[in-house]
Amino acid sequence: MERTSRLKEIFEDNDFLSAALLERCPSFVAILSFILENKLNFHVKNVGGTVKMIDWGEEECKRVGRSLATFIWSATTGEHAVDAWRLHYAQLNVLFEEVEGFEEFMRVIANNLLRDSIYGMVLRVSVGAALSTLDAVTDIYVIITYYQSKELYGQANAMLAMILCNLLLQMLSVQVQYKKKSRAVKVKEALITMLFLRPAVDAYRVSTNHEDNEVNIDPLAEMVLDKCCELACESVPGCVLQMYVWLSKPELAGTFALASIGISCLTTGFTSALISFDMDLDVPHRKNQPKFYGYIPNEHGARGRCFILMTVISTLHNMSRSFGCALLALSDKDNLLPLFLPLFIGSEIGLYLLFKIGKGDLFYWIRQNGATAIFGSVFARLVVKVIVDFSGCIHFRHPYEMGGPCFTISLLWAQVLPFVALVFFADKGHEVYTKDNIIVFLASTCLLWLILNVAFFCTIDLSYLNTFFRTKTAPEYTCELFLTSKEDYQKFRAMFKNRIEYTKSIHGDVKDWVAANIDQWRRDEPEWFKIEKIPDEFLPKNVFEAVGGAKRRRSSVGLGEFVGLREENERRVHPQAVEDMRIEDL
Repeated sequence: MERTSRLKEIFEDNDFLSAALLERCPSFVAILSFILENKLNFHVKNVGGTVKMIDWGEEECKRVGRSLATFIWSATTGEHAVDAWRLHYAQLNVLFEEVEGFEEFMRVIANNLLRDSIYGMVLRVSVGAALSTLDAVTDIYVIITYYQSKELYGQANAMLAMILCNLLLQMLSVQVQYKKKSRAVKVKEALITMLFLRPAVDAYRVSTNHEDNEVNIDPLAEMVLDKCCELACESVPGCVLQMYVWLSKPELAGTFALASIGISCLTTGFTSALISFDMDLDVPHRKNQPKFYGYIPNEHGARGRCFILMTVISTLHNMSRSFGCALLALSDKDNLLPLFLPLFIGSEIGLYLLFKIGKGDLFYWIRQNGATAIFGSVFARLVVKVIVDFSGCIHFRHPYEMGGPCFTISLLWAQVLPFVALVFFADKGHEVYTKDNIIVFLASTCLLWLILNVAFFCTIDLSYLNTFFRTKTAPEYTCELFLTSKEDYQKFRAMFKNRIEYTKSIHGDVKDWVAANIDQWRRDEPEWFKIEKIPDEFLPKNVFEAVGGAKRRRSSVGLGEFVGLREENERRVHPQAVEDMRIEDL
């Protein structure tokens, strides 16, 4: 084969570089040839664990080589694909551990294949973007339908307000994300949002491992943020409103309303599953927090089953919760409870915030100060609660988000709520549905949800089961991360990416750790080391003065900087310098 012959020539011309690799895997040229073939396969074929790598023939090379393409089209980055490929074929560990530069070599190949391949990109971009765009289109059609009936003017205005609210938040996100960019770039990104193309562009950038040093957050975080806005502002409340209209005025809503409701639920389920899937498979997440990320198995088939199960479970969860809220909105027996739904949801949110306050866990993990911290934390907690309540997004069981107990209670309550709401529901004898029909529908969806959850927990790595119930707060979890992590990059991320107040109880240990290692970090300059992230009080006095003293870049973000209204520099004085001045004054 021409490709194989060319690869042999390249390896022979660079034998001083490839000798160690070919010594351990003589047939690697054949494996690489099948990798570069980039042929799409939907199944990963196994290679006998007892067959040594030096004995691999053409069939083994074909299976191992072609499998990487399969991992690539289901991954978000080349690093994810290589990591899964390595874990699936245990024999490859010898190359990763003993051949210098092999892991970096494979990542470059995987990233290039991911960039050039249409399979994974088309799958992620087309499915996710098509659902989100279709949801927006059907919502617009429903709005037009509502406007054709005078009785539904208010509902049409409400749905339009939801779409505009989503666009507004995403436009604000664009301003924050691209504030360092030119006006032309900001206009382009704004148009992408206004034309409902944001889901497709976000998915494309994640799939191609897009990098841009001038933006504030990476593509994965940007995609999660945009999808959270879409869920909280449009998909979730829109689905509840459409269910309410269909239950109260089915003859005016029309049969298309059911299709729109189904698309909204499926979009919510897919988006929720995508957030959880991408966050768990993210290699940096797994390296920095191995006790939380990693529940999705490394075996390709199991990963696919997990994603499908998460999507369907979240879809059923959204359908059940939304249906329960719609029933509560119709609970108007004797007109005594016209505000039952807002009062009910308000009580839920109030209890949740009181619980967070009581646990000392109200403040969000993002490093902010003053009024920004209070407003931002409350807003973030509300958004996360809405998303979890109506989608069951598994990622938000994280201690930095809702936490295990609150998350699990929310899952179970979403299935109980419709039956409780049905007690207050006044059966008006609609021809389209009856109370008995609703009971059968709810019982069927609840049973299916339960069966699928059993299948899900039989598929994932059960060593992570405790993450669904752990009661650790965000501060406790952060301190645990720092104290139990073995690598400096793990400790640095745990300490200086999150709220400094989380680790107040171990600040003494942190200062000693920084003082003992910062000189070496400054010499070696590892990729993860960002000295501007370290607050002044954690730097030794000589280092503080060496990096600019009072004029050094701030390590926290206030509201002014967040929206780009104030400069990031602020005069500060090192605590030790203040103490020295006081001593001298005495």
